[in-house]
Amino acid sequence: MYNTNHTKSIMEFFIDNKEKSFTAIDIVNYFNGKINKATIYRRLAKLEEDGIIKKSFNRIDNIYEYQYSKDCHNHLHLLCNKCKKIEHLGCKDVDNFISHILNKHSFNIDLSTTIYGLCKECRIND
Repeated sequence: MYNTNHTKSIMEFFIDNKEKSFTAIDIVNYFNGKINKATIYRRLAKLEEDGIIKKSFNRIDNIYEYQYSKDCHNHLHLLCNKCKKIEHLGCKDVDNFISHILNKHSFNIDLSTTIYGLCKECRIND
């Protein structure tokens, strides 16, 4: 990947916001014309290809979202539909659930799966 200032800026954005998920429009709006929209889309595609970010489809909002994923593998995620906060599920209960699904139902869960809902703070404030 070209190590341009634009790439560095977008990577820094994701590193600084590891616990949140963003649409491409969110990122375009964040950079507010400092980085061309087409450049942002190209860099997002390349960062995804390089495994630095993950793109997932939010079926609630019917839109793709991106999140930092370089250090994030082999576990499920919870994503709040309201505040976009991400929680990484790397606990024994989740491992047992994944094993149960595989052993009892012969279904292998994609370990980059995201579960959508509302976090505690958003439920309380809603």
